[in-house]
Amino acid sequence: MRKVLLVAAAVLLSTGCADKQKLNTALAESQRLSAEKDSLLNEVLSNAEMVSSINAELAKVRDLGANPVTAGEGATTANDQRTVVLGKIRDAITRLQQSEEALEAAKKRLATMSSRDSRLVAQVERYQKTIEEMKTNIERQQAEYTAIIDSQNTQIVALRTDLDTVSAARTRVETEKAALVDTMNTVYYIAGTQDELIERGVAVKEGSKFLIFGGTRLLPARDLDPAAFSVVHRMNDTVLTLPRADKSYKIVTRQSPSYLASAVEDNGKIRGGELRISSPEQFWGTSRYLILVQD
Repeated sequence: MRKVLLVAAAVLLSTGCADKQKLNTALAESQRLSAEKDSLLNEVLSNAEMVSSINAELAKVRDLGANPVTAGEGATTANDQRTVVLGKIRDAITRLQQSEEALEAAKKRLATMSSRDSRLVAQVERYQKTIEEMKTNIERQQAEYTAIIDSQNTQIVALRTDLDTVSAARTRVETEKAALVDTMNTVYYIAGTQDELIERGVAVKEGSKFLIFGGTRLLPARDLDPAAFSVVHRMNDTVLTLPRADKSYKIVTRQSPSYLASAVEDNGKIRGGELRISSPEQFWGTSRYLILVQD
């Protein structure tokens, strides 16, 4: 009898231990499920914040895509902004992929649990679908925005090419203008005796004289060689040096002595070692060549 009681006690003790073990397993499973719910809840909240952030970035993309394109400093600033936004879009796509992977891992963990929460599984699947749709939308936005940037970059290159062409044309015009002004301001003068001027080919004697009748006069040659003259700037060089200060000189060419600051005698002769011009534009207006013959 005693032996039977011992066996019955052992059976009851074994049954109690098994129930306790099942209870502990159920408690552990419940704790795992609760922890998984908390993890998924945090994932859901993180996704909601990310969705809000991505929508804000997409709004910036649309705003920048509508901006006009210019070739100046504004275009550089806009390009910098577009580069930043494209970087944020790529970052958003990466974050969505990471979130998608995290949800898939959570779904697999739920599948290994003995008692699954069907509502939690359905919620995970809904967020997976939402994230996939957002990825598709953002990738489409990225492609559209990249196309806009490529188009605008093409416009910028074309505008810069036009600007370079205009700048080159303006530079050429300015160069030609400067050369023309320099040519206009370049004048020539020479002073010497009658024989020296004739010998150098800048003056000729015309007319004839027989006994006391008739006469000759010194005139500028028809074809004047600039190499025979001294080169000066008509506006800057208003004082011209003459060969001899002790001699007087007379203008052979068509310039008028009335535009000189030097003392001019009644016969039109100029004394002293220099010729001072008071009104350069008027003085040189009749001829770019000045010939003075020494008396």
